[in-house]
Amino acid sequence: MAKRLLPLADDLTLPEGPGILKGYAMKKLAKYLSILVLVLLLTGWLLLNIFDANQLKKPVLGWLNEHSNIHLAIGNLEFNPLHPYTLLAEDVQLGEWFSAKQVYVELAHLSPLSNRTRIATLDVIDAQVQLDKAGDIALPSNLANIKVDEFTSNNLSVNWQSWQAKGLDITLNNWQPRRDSTWQWWSEAQIKGQLRQLTHPHFAMTQVSFRGQVADQQLQLTQLQSRLFDGLFDAALTLNMPQQMLTLTEASFSHNRVQFEQLPPLDTNWRLQLNRATFTDVSITSPQVISNGISGELRYFEWQAGGLPDARGYWQADEAVLDWLRLDQHEGELLSRHDRLDLSVKGQAYEGSFNSELRWTPTQARLDIDTLQLADNKLIWQPELYWPTPDIRLHKLNVSQIELLSLDADLPLSVLGANAFITDLAWSAGQWRPLSEQARLEASWDEIAFNSIVARHGHTKARLDDTKLTVEQLNTELLNGQWSMQGEVDRYSPYAGQLQLTGAALDIRPLYRWQQGAHEFSGILDIQGSLQGELNNTQTWQGQLAMTGQDVFIEKVGIDTWLKARLIEDYRQLRQVDPKLAALDLNQSDAFIYQMQLAGPVNQGRWQLDGSALQSVRHLLAVRGQLDFAGAWQLELGAINESGCRELAIALSNTWRAPQLSLHQPKLAIPCKPWYRGAVPYPKSGLSGSILQGVRALQLDEEE
Repeated sequence: MAKRLLPLADDLTLPEGPGILKGYAMKKLAKYLSILVLVLLLTGWLLLNIFDANQLKKPVLGWLNEHSNIHLAIGNLEFNPLHPYTLLAEDVQLGEWFSAKQVYVELAHLSPLSNRTRIATLDVIDAQVQLDKAGDIALPSNLANIKVDEFTSNNLSVNWQSWQAKGLDITLNNWQPRRDSTWQWWSEAQIKGQLRQLTHPHFAMTQVSFRGQVADQQLQLTQLQSRLFDGLFDAALTLNMPQQMLTLTEASFSHNRVQFEQLPPLDTNWRLQLNRATFTDVSITSPQVISNGISGELRYFEWQAGGLPDARGYWQADEAVLDWLRLDQHEGELLSRHDRLDLSVKGQAYEGSFNSELRWTPTQARLDIDTLQLADNKLIWQPELYWPTPDIRLHKLNVSQIELLSLDADLPLSVLGANAFITDLAWSAGQWRPLSEQARLEASWDEIAFNSIVARHGHTKARLDDTKLTVEQLNTELLNGQWSMQGEVDRYSPYAGQLQLTGAALDIRPLYRWQQGAHEFSGILDIQGSLQGELNNTQTWQGQLAMTGQDVFIEKVGIDTWLKARLIEDYRQLRQVDPKLAALDLNQSDAFIYQMQLAGPVNQGRWQLDGSALQSVRHLLAVRGQLDFAGAWQLELGAINESGCRELAIALSNTWRAPQLSLHQPKLAIPCKPWYRGAVPYPKSGLSGSILQGVRALQLDEEE
């Protein structure tokens, strides 16, 4: 037996001792454990595939809504127990203010006992937020602190009051929206993103991109770019919610087309601030102003509702229309304070040039024109023109070679080649007043046409003080003659004043075209007068007035024919004549007055005529009596023979519109006593001797 065992010992070495037996058993155990792990993994994989996290949704949401009052609803929930810090929720609804197609949450740390929750990733997809309906979200106390490493949104829509944001893709890093059980939505965070559209009733921004941070409860965007009003916008933005201030820094507006019906309202508690803003080819269209091709810079701008902004800047523009005012190529500078706006504007307007310095004080509704220079402008006066402010102070106006054309039917006026210099005048309460003792006007013109009346090559000087207007000089070519005037008038009712006037070789024909009366007339007239009194009370007029005329034609006032007919008739007894019948007789022919003279003193508004006469073709008609400027007359007229004696007496009385007329043929002494000894001569074609006898003799000859 021993020999047979020896070879066997060479082939097989048996374990010796207890250590060797233990190692052999461990190998077999590892083999069985590996098989067990594989079985468990396979079993876990099968369980996960049949596990439905939505089975937990109802009890969990019920508990959460009961203890937090957040009104949360979820359509579908995906959750993997092997990854308990990852959750995907679909069709999420939070109260009436938040809804999302998907919300993905990945927790980095959850420590309910220490009240600290850290979210590694929070993704919100296709969400809508109604901030107006948002309320306080009460969470359990073990969620007192929440920090989000990264928050992202895709296609987020936000509505707040009149603001609406659509297509917002945003990323927030290191954001802690909740601290010590208090929500702090404006906590510090890095922010970047883009926005498809941001709208408000007064403007819309599209294709917005931004980058910045939230710090000190402020949204600080170092980069903000968008399309705005069909143009480009680029700026750095700071939104300070505690101080209610919006600040734009280094803002750039390019090719924007701004349109609005009224200025966008600004809450009285908010301030808008611009730290240097540039404009390139910007247009503005509104009911108050239209301007195109604006380029320039605002060095600073700060505005709070209730007053003017604090601002300083300059601009240039291709054109601007403010109601009736139109400016072409121009440039300007502005300096604005809360209670005053200073403007310096110069450029082209109305086919000419202008240069102005203006001050606007809104609290007093007052416009101060410190300097206004106009040259070679062609101005148009429209019927609907009005001053935009009731108080205008004109400190210095200098115009040269101005043209003005009125399109107002009630003001048929045109001016050519006008020059004017005006200082220290103000327009308020419907009247002009002086600003200092230097208030004065100097003007000259090539031509002024009012309806059919034309004044050429004129010049005037005037002064205005606290009590009166003084016309030192007014000279012009008027009605193809010469006209001069000087005088003064009080600024207040009853407007007492005094006036000296002289008119030489005036053609009166345009006066008919102006008045469009029933009887056409023409002729040459000289006027001299010196009057004083109250403008609105003719009974106070005093002075002298004289009018002389030559070659005067009056349509349908046949003086010669009428006098001839009256001389033939028998008026040895005083007879009253119907003035209407007399007017019909006068209308049968026209009057030709070779010479005329009406002169005399004016006393209490009555023109005392003496030594006055009209020389027609065949007759000399002398005039005595008075003509009341209030519309009445008391005149004695006489058909005068070559000896100056009156052979037909005519009396006119009562008012101009309802006259009384009487005729009488006085008996003449031999030799007769002259009734007229004036400067108007007897007509060369007049009858010699007695005109009564001469007219009647001619009548007999015509009858034979």
